[in-house]
Amino acid sequence: MSNIKKAVGLTNAFITLPKAEYLLSFMILIGLLFGILTSLMQGKVSIESVFEGALQGLFLLSIPAVLTSLLIKLMIRKIPFRRILAASLVGQMIYALAYFSYVLLSGTTFAYKEGIIFIAASLAFVIWYVVARFVFTLKWRAFLFAALQVIIYGVFLLTGSMIAVSGDPLVIIWKFYVASAVFLGFVYLFFLIINAPMKRNFGLNTLDAVSLFLSHWFYESKNIEDEFERVGEEADTLISAFLFKRKSGTVAFVTPYVHFGPFGSLGGSNFSYLLAEELRNRHSVDAFVFHGTVTHDLNPVAGSELDKIVSAFGDGLRKSKFEKSGVALSRGFCKECFAESLVFKGAAFTGISRAPQTTEDVNFGLGLAIMSEGEKHVPLVSAIDQHNAETGDITSFEPGSEVGFSYMCAVSDSLSGKLSSAPLEAGFAHRQLELPQMGLAGVKIAVFSTKPKYVLILIDCNGVKPEVREKLMDEVKSLLKEKVEVGIFTTDTHSMNTVRGVLNPIEDEDALMKAVKEGVQEALADMQPAAFSAFKERFKIHVLGAKQSIEIVSTVNAIVAVAKIAAPLIIIGSIISILWILTKL
Repeated sequence: MSNIKKAVGLTNAFITLPKAEYLLSFMILIGLLFGILTSLMQGKVSIESVFEGALQGLFLLSIPAVLTSLLIKLMIRKIPFRRILAASLVGQMIYALAYFSYVLLSGTTFAYKEGIIFIAASLAFVIWYVVARFVFTLKWRAFLFAALQVIIYGVFLLTGSMIAVSGDPLVIIWKFYVASAVFLGFVYLFFLIINAPMKRNFGLNTLDAVSLFLSHWFYESKNIEDEFERVGEEADTLISAFLFKRKSGTVAFVTPYVHFGPFGSLGGSNFSYLLAEELRNRHSVDAFVFHGTVTHDLNPVAGSELDKIVSAFGDGLRKSKFEKSGVALSRGFCKECFAESLVFKGAAFTGISRAPQTTEDVNFGLGLAIMSEGEKHVPLVSAIDQHNAETGDITSFEPGSEVGFSYMCAVSDSLSGKLSSAPLEAGFAHRQLELPQMGLAGVKIAVFSTKPKYVLILIDCNGVKPEVREKLMDEVKSLLKEKVEVGIFTTDTHSMNTVRGVLNPIEDEDALMKAVKEGVQEALADMQPAAFSAFKERFKIHVLGAKQSIEIVSTVNAIVAVAKIAAPLIIIGSIISILWILTKL
């Protein structure tokens, strides 16, 4: 799993930007500090001189940075202003360091002190081009924005009095652009080098892939799904449903054996919510959508694949026959693994977990083996990954692993004994929460008439920490006068994996606790006798696929490895080439 961890670690580079007013303040502060320090270094220590130096610093650095930002915002209004300001601030810092280095070296005989300014201009040019090309998702206009900031800084440099660059103004501006062109040429050479692994393995240009990825990350564009569809593969998988028909309507526990990823609104990331909505609209069923025993191999390539899941559910529903049923709760244990089985007439809904140890994705092949083991005792078994112990470890459980055999043993243990059933009654509740780590499906709660009653809590999130799981269970048990058992499930939705990283466990525990308590009481009050039916349906769906998942991770890591070697060489080569060419102009 080390390759996956390396690839996932790249998302840590994404940060939340400060507010626009803070960025503007930094721009002004940099200009002031530069002007004051430069004035002091030149022996101008009087208040008037320091004040004049501060004004010169603002003129040389802050005004060009703000002016560049405003002009770009006027030209393309869709780009959030703080992203423009952030790019402008980075460019301003580069110019500030270069100007400061020039001032430090002004009294020396160092031959390339003016070259430092041109190198800084070329670096700022390249940064602006890359940001405009990939973050702002522009193409040829990226050159315009990169060139714009160069000429603005050049004009303010030439008209100011703090930095004196020798030569004709037009020649100086020309040198700015020559240096920028040289640096950009080396950058394209760098892109050509790192493009090779992606081009060879997937026939996709690395620059286009990065642009499509960032286009979704920043603007929720789904154009990258076209590439997913191109490299994806068709797979056979399952959907299981446990149906509870009551006077007030039908509720279904639905487990599509697809993964709710990869992230944001791409593929199946938000299917835990969208599937429930579609089943309500098309089949008048209120659905609890659970996380099956699957990994990223079974990420749907596009949101349109949802129709295949809904269609498979409809096929099973049409064949369903509702009957009276009992319900029993049975737990099984094996080493650190355990299984919680709700056993109905001829079917078992079995949640598996290792809490408080890491409970992560389970390979589909292992999931089939787990269900097959359970079906030695009960005709139909659906295995659900409770995904309820987020410890920060990124892994998955594969066939042939010790954990896999322990899961199989725990499921068998939960279904092999004699069970004491009670007539089936069930109550349900739903709470919608607006939390950063919460999916649109919110919190859903079910209570069953087992002995003692079983409270099932399904949270539409990426996972919960073990201590939060324990606290939820304790709060629910202390809330009720009678003895109850509690099971915590999450959907592992990846819909909130859009800012930074891939671990997003619930943090606002108080809001979650409040919603759960209210929902449990509502579900208890809602309990009604229910008729039961269950089914499994096999269907085909277009997914990313096991080979592609491994290949993508390996390719990303290969690109990063090549970049680590190529980038320093490209930078050194650029600087040497720029200095050599400038001596010839």
